[in-house]
Amino acid sequence: MPLADPFSAVTHAAPYDYYRRLAEGPPLRFEASLDCWLATGAVGVQAVLEHPACRVRPLGQAVPQNLAGTPCGAIFAELVRMNEGERHAVPKQVLARALGQVDLARLHGRVMDLAGDRVPASAAQLNEAIFELPLFAMADLLGFAPAQWPALAAWTRDFVACLSPLSNGEQLAGAQRAADALLQGFSALLREGQALPGSLLHDIVTGADAVGWQASGGVLANLVGLLSQTCDATAGLLGNAVVALHAQPALYAQLRAAPQRWPALLREVSRHDPAIHNTRRYTADAVELLGVRIPAGQTIIVVLASAGQAESGFGHGRHACPGQSIAHTIATACLQAWADGLEDMPLAWSYRPSQNARIPVFNNGETA
Repeated sequence: MPLADPFSAVTHAAPYDYYRRLAEGPPLRFEASLDCWLATGAVGVQAVLEHPACRVRPLGQAVPQNLAGTPCGAIFAELVRMNEGERHAVPKQVLARALGQVDLARLHGRVMDLAGDRVPASAAQLNEAIFELPLFAMADLLGFAPAQWPALAAWTRDFVACLSPLSNGEQLAGAQRAADALLQGFSALLREGQALPGSLLHDIVTGADAVGWQASGGVLANLVGLLSQTCDATAGLLGNAVVALHAQPALYAQLRAAPQRWPALLREVSRHDPAIHNTRRYTADAVELLGVRIPAGQTIIVVLASAGQAESGFGHGRHACPGQSIAHTIATACLQAWADGLEDMPLAWSYRPSQNARIPVFNNGETA
């Protein structure tokens, strides 16, 4: 059955011919069936993501209506990747600087140890591991004790439900409870003085204190944001890499013989089967892009998966993810630690319901 739109492509077994056709057409076009614009191909995607009038939120709606006045909404309003403007510029710099100081070689070794102790032995365990291990690694990096990791991971997975338009009322209620729990967890860590020197949390707090950011109340929210951003994007990266390995089983022997090639595999997966397939932008003013005039107040679906660019699952332009190298390091270490078990594990897969995140759900039956 031919694909009708970019949303159904995200969870389709083989959407890339569709994406190639999009990329071969006009880079910007109005899609009447969705009542929005599409930006496709490398040219269209780059043009929209780099234009200052193409914002991450609609004008006058900094927080989605269903989150207004809730704990999730308070967090959303502070997230530097979900907002524009001067108020978020300094926090963005603090986070980027702290993330850029992470010792990736040390992180790789630490995650190899963590993942080596938690090698999945079945499809069901693999489904849990691709979410849990990245969140455990980030919690460890931030300075939480191992006993706290499972709860933090569970709360984070519940919290990210508030970011999906497919979430039901029960999931949104669970997200609010999780938001409260995560804020309390970070507050306790800071209050008890457990932000250990050398931890990512210590570097963020030090940087925030230096610029007076703590007065904005946004530090805790963006700490929650670090966990939530780790969740779907890194799980998708890990899961899609497992798919690539099972589609090309000869890669196992090649990587065993040359383990230095693991990072290149992850980069190829990010390019050819990314975790995030599309994102949205909203025009604050009328804009002219590539000879096309788009009025103010329009929604643009930016079809990242049609662009064929490396690391498209981690954003581009002003909202590129500063934690991209960390996510790739975590995913690389997990795969290296799990490779022997994965090679002999019979796997098939379908995809989690989503309008933008491509995350496999593994099973021992037939591929959906």
